[in-house]
Amino acid sequence: MATLTIRNLDEKVKRKLQVYAAINGRSMEAEVREMISETVADIPTTLAPREDLGTAIHKRFAALGGVDPELPPRQFSSPVPSSATKEGLGTAIHKLFAPLGGVELEIPPRRKSHRQIPTFE
Repeated sequence: MATLTIRNLDEKVKRKLQVYAAINGRSMEAEVREMISETVADIPTTLAPREDLGTAIHKRFAALGGVDPELPPRQFSSPVPSSATKEGLGTAIHKLFAPLGGVELEIPPRRKSHRQIPTFE
């Protein structure tokens, strides 16, 4: 059997526990033991793993009918990327979310830094 010490228990909580134990005809220690046993018995022995990000995104968009993006065929990358043949990540994301009404983001204008640019001489 293990021993458990509980420190800094509020006096009001202790008094309520004493009254509750007396109503049930038990000592305060026996009452706490029973409460802990009942509480721990309800906890599952194996916790379900948390869902990963992909599953969470799928669940969120499933209510809207989901998204079935057209995936382009794989290609080997060219040594020098051409802006005419490749689209940027922002364009790809825009195309992906366009069927759902798109996403509008308010992008603040860039501010000039107040810090001096270091020079290395």
